[in-house]
Amino acid sequence: MPDFETSDARLCPPYVPPAAEPVRFPLNFIHMLDNYLKIIPEQAYREPIAFAPGPPRMAFITGSELVKAVFLTRQTEFPKGRLQKKLLEPLYGGNMLAAHGPDWRWQRTAATPLFRYEELVQYGPAISAAALKTVEKWHAAPAGAVHAIQNDMMHATFEVISNILFAGGAPDMIADIEKGHADYYRGINWWAVYSLLGLPHWLPRPHGRLMRGHERRLRGAVTALVQARRGTAAGATDLIGRMLAISDPESGRVMTEELLVDNLVGFLMAGYETTAFSLTWTLYLISQSPEWETRMREEIERVAGAGPVTAAQVASLTVVQQVLSESLRLYPSAPVIVRDFHKDVELEGIKIAAGTIGIIPIYAIHRHRKLWEDPDRFDPDRFALDHISKRPRYHYMPFGAGPRVCLGASLAMIETTIMLATFVRAAHFEVERGFIPQPVARMFLLPKNGMPMRVTLRKVQS
Repeated sequence: MPDFETSDARLCPPYVPPAAEPVRFPLNFIHMLDNYLKIIPEQAYREPIAFAPGPPRMAFITGSELVKAVFLTRQTEFPKGRLQKKLLEPLYGGNMLAAHGPDWRWQRTAATPLFRYEELVQYGPAISAAALKTVEKWHAAPAGAVHAIQNDMMHATFEVISNILFAGGAPDMIADIEKGHADYYRGINWWAVYSLLGLPHWLPRPHGRLMRGHERRLRGAVTALVQARRGTAAGATDLIGRMLAISDPESGRVMTEELLVDNLVGFLMAGYETTAFSLTWTLYLISQSPEWETRMREEIERVAGAGPVTAAQVASLTVVQQVLSESLRLYPSAPVIVRDFHKDVELEGIKIAAGTIGIIPIYAIHRHRKLWEDPDRFDPDRFALDHISKRPRYHYMPFGAGPRVCLGASLAMIETTIMLATFVRAAHFEVERGFIPQPVARMFLLPKNGMPMRVTLRKVQS
């Protein structure tokens, strides 16, 4: 049986079918090596919680009240999952993505002002410029050429985040990232299994040496940038300069060089990869839906005309954001969040034993049979304004929820809206004949074999 499914009856794009029953050892480890979404049981798509006996014992939490308790009302009881923390640590160190308690709280408090919406709109020109540069690249290619769209989106979003983090960009870092990017993701699920088994990072494993090399190169490049900027960042408007200046508002402590590198690597990797995958999946969905492509084009041309799409226009691009939101529902970039249960607890009358790994499968929540009508169908009308106002908070969480909601969520929506509007106005996208993308979870949700698409440029009306 394939690890994805499609339907021709209506636009139900490829998805990962759930396991018919909770997956036991050793099949759970085998699935994790391939695509960890395959361990989510069918019950998690229709019930508030589903248990897998393991080992290790897992609880798949999808009910709104249960998720609210884990993410908000009782969130201090459920620390960041050891598995997720260990998985991220070699590359991300002790940054706020992995930290918990006071260590997380002071980092988050110090960095939050840098990500307020009114601060982020200043990056609109850099986002628009990167999108237009991608369009120029397509113009320079032979007519009818097939493009590796996932790579194009990686280039575009990396240019944006590197300009935001490091004024003027960081061209030398692009080669470092691209050199090891593919190998890193080929090996990440092996590292997840090793982490689950408590095995050390240095122990030989498939792609392990290449992953460790990639981690060293990337962290070394960011460290060199931090060291070069110390003492010269006063008044700087890029993120690295502003991060050098922040401090804990309570204690006054500043970030050490190591912690600064940890957070910058986290912002860099999460900030460009998740956005690139979101855009890749969205362009695929548009290629399958002429109706929504037309609706988007009409709105973009009305709002932005032929000029660069700006941050000030984002709020008016409601159809574009409906499509983006539906894409993030079907293909959330971070499809799973992990929490640990260190003691016996009871949530909404359900007992969960100490030692259970709590899995909040965003992917399954977004396709839950009791939370969404016809959940596998692509339907951006779900995100029309009148529908959004009626939706409970914990039915839709592409950026997480609670105090640990993604710090860069607003930036991600500004960036994807500007870029998607620029691309759809400029071109028509078609998937290469016979190609069906396969969604696979390897830290982020990506198309397993890329996204080859034919890009047909069109003349923009002035």
